[in-house]
Amino acid sequence: MEKRDVLRDWQERFPALSPYTSSTLYMKADIVLMGLRCENVMSGVYRIFFECLPLWGNEKKKMMIPVFCSELLDGKGLQFFIDYRLHDRLFPMAVACVEKQFGIFLNENISVDDVCSWLKKLSSSFVPEHNPIKLYRIFEFKLALALFFDDNNLFEKIEKEIDAEIRYWDSRLFERLFHQTVQTWKAALFLKMEDREAFVRQVHLNMDNKKIMRLKEIHFRL
Repeated sequence: MEKRDVLRDWQERFPALSPYTSSTLYMKADIVLMGLRCENVMSGVYRIFFECLPLWGNEKKKMMIPVFCSELLDGKGLQFFIDYRLHDRLFPMAVACVEKQFGIFLNENISVDDVCSWLKKLSSSFVPEHNPIKLYRIFEFKLALALFFDDNNLFEKIEKEIDAEIRYWDSRLFERLFHQTVQTWKAALFLKMEDREAFVRQVHLNMDNKKIMRLKEIHFRL
């Protein structure tokens, strides 16, 4: 079985998703693109990721960096490698795992509380723990949700979460990785989230992309 046939099966099972590239099925959700990516592991074997891309940036390269990316695991919590030749037999099991692990995102309306809880669980699985390389994008996504809904309480809650987390970050390592201090990064992040009108305008501008316009749409809800 070829990848295009595999993707067709996934799309038929999750009709909210649409082809975006030769290896991805996405949907648009207010301020992000989300969906499944099929990645070849080796000849004849693939695995599935659920990933989320931001729509509030003005640099295409940064927009291609996922807010988060989570690999599909099997029922034992191990990597789920699927042989193309066994796709038909393994597909029902893989679908059940997708529904269990990523089901909150595959509804017409996605609860922000559920998303935050899911992201907290994802963050706790990072190795090493308190990994700023993965967390900084997640924090930006959470603040973007709060800004999109113009919810000051949610915004303040996430700010407290950030302050609690960055206490664990190694400041010297952070500066080597990001070429700035933790506090400089935090200040720049909140400055980016100050102007809601500019934020929404940029999201709409990115939504006008022809490939994105063709995608089906779902929504977040408070």
